[in-house]
Amino acid sequence: RKSNMEEVQDELVHRLTLGRSTQKKFQVPSRSNSGSLPAPSITYDSSPDEVKAWLEAKGFSPVTISSLGVLTGAQLFSLNKEELKTVCPDDGARVFSQVTVQKAALEKSSGSELQEIMRRQQEKLAASTVDSGVESFDEGSTH
Repeated sequence: RKSNMEEVQDELVHRLTLGRSTQKKFQVPSRSNSGSLPAPSITYDSSPDEVKAWLEAKGFSPVTISSLGVLTGAQLFSLNKEELKTVCPDDGARVFSQVTVQKAALEKSSGSELQEIMRRQQEKLAASTVDSGVESFDEGSTH
């Protein structure tokens, strides 16, 4: 029995050859859902179903959705632009662009969490150095 990765690779090769023979069809996602459900987003923990829903919401072609909709969020985020263009010749560059935007949004949100953790650690460190009677120079206190 083939491993899951071998099945994915076979499917990607099949889609590659299929993608080259089809005509380019650019679909613009509809923007009519103002006020309804928020647009789906993906994270490193997203399941293949969530990735598929995200691709559909972004208006990618059925070939792209079926090719990349089998991947998890982490797998999709790990692909570079050339790999995406190989798997999806028509949509690869646009998928890469959307994935990059999604990654940036995730890093921005996790960055604020990291800053909060760092601030707490800085406070603990400052408290422990005051308790020990040792003076320290804190670069961050001038902000």
